[in-house]
Amino acid sequence: MKCGVAFGAILTALAVQLATAAEDIDYLIQSCNDSVQGITEDHKARYRLNEFPDDPVTHCFVRCIGMTLSLYDDEKGADLHANWEHLGKVVDEAEFVTAHRACLDERNLETIEDPCDRAYVAFQCLKKEYGMDRIDNDTDRR
Repeated sequence: MKCGVAFGAILTALAVQLATAAEDIDYLIQSCNDSVQGITEDHKARYRLNEFPDDPVTHCFVRCIGMTLSLYDDEKGADLHANWEHLGKVVDEAEFVTAHRACLDERNLETIEDPCDRAYVAFQCLKKEYGMDRIDNDTDRR
């Protein structure tokens, strides 16, 4: 009986987390819909599946998400401390920042003129942590 109750509690907690994640992405889609031109229903469906393809609309959507959540800014780039906190502080902060700073530095972001492209390329360093690694694209090689 205790196992059944514990299992039920775990399923309830997971359902709440999934519902919250779905609400979060819907909020972000709604928030960014006006500022990002060209978001189609197909884009929205893919974003809800945590798929962020390498296309100009998605680049701007990723930038909007980062700016809306204060995880990214055009002048300073990805705020690694804020991302670490947003991800739940699951690893040591210094280790997280060092690893991701090296990745960001390798991408030569300062040479990318378009702010949407720059944000998308920056978040390629964090895509695994955010579960955005479902789409294989050439951006990883930049």
